[in-house]
Amino acid sequence: MTLNPDTKVWRYMGFGKFLWMLQRKELWLSNAAQLGDKWELMPLGKQLNSHIISRSETMSSTEATDEFALIVKNLLKKTFVNCWSASEHESYALWKIFCPSSEGIAIQTTLGRLKASTGNHVWEVTYRPHEDENLLSDPFKLATQKRPMFDYEKEVRIIWHYDEIDPANPDHKVDGLQIPWDPEENIAMVRVHPEAHYLFTETVTQAVKKLAPKLFVAFSDMSDGKPF
Repeated sequence: MTLNPDTKVWRYMGFGKFLWMLQRKELWLSNAAQLGDKWELMPLGKQLNSHIISRSETMSSTEATDEFALIVKNLLKKTFVNCWSASEHESYALWKIFCPSSEGIAIQTTLGRLKASTGNHVWEVTYRPHEDENLLSDPFKLATQKRPMFDYEKEVRIIWHYDEIDPANPDHKVDGLQIPWDPEENIAMVRVHPEAHYLFTETVTQAVKKLAPKLFVAFSDMSDGKPF
């Protein structure tokens, strides 16, 4: 789809994460290494070959490969991501993946509001190789390149690079990064899981009323009753 400032973007989450966001007025950006995909920030074959070919004369191809692997490892430590999906409607698949129980929430805003609220740290994910094979010159390209089998996600990402490596403890892992983000100012709609029990819907409504009263809670569009 062609993305513009009015494109709707969605984020699916469990109730605990939703409540945390309302209470803290922050977004949680997970460390890229914690996202569960071993291909995160991983170059494709021809991109690695490009790095090997352009290596210095004193470096072997094995050393060039090891160098690239070390750079990716260090980038994973420094890259933090918050994932959204660009779509004009809810996604049944994403409900199932990110909210396996029926106690889930989807928040919806627009791409323009998301960019404005995060200092334009929002990037569109591509599901094909970047044409520029020298990805080390732009680490954001590594963080926005995914394999084509994930294109159903229609993902846009908030991406921050944050270097807080302790020289005395270089292997220390930072699980996530928190950034200020006011839900009342930046969320257009809160949707409750289509299979949620009415007691859960009531709980969500009461939590929002207390913590973010400007927000509007609605049933999922998928909750519409059958015609017969």
